Amino acid sequence: MYRFTRVVTTKTVHDLAPGVQFATEVIAYVNKTYSLKMKYGVEVFGGTKIHFTWDADSLDKIMEINAKVAQDREYLGMLGKNKHLWLEGSVKDTLVLYSE
Repeated sequence: MYRFTRVVTTKTVHDLAPGVQFATEVIAYVNKTYSLKMKYGVEVFGGTKIHFTWDADSLDKIMEINAKVAQDREYLGMLGKNKHLWLEGSVKDTLVLYSE
């Protein structure tokens, strides 16, 4: 099992509420469109970070989904519309292999 996580930091504490609204909308869209079970969470300590996570059985599945969303105009539009919320250079992706 692989877990993909993307963490992004809002520019200010005032951007956190709109960032959570964005997370709610983008998660609903991605889960419906790509049959994922993506989740988001807000970091409790250490700043205004939002974590997006989803699990996949294979690296191929992760690569497939990433390729699809990279071409998805609606998804890209959602990102572009909300890019003002995020601290530049704060996006961090991790991929963890879990044993079962």
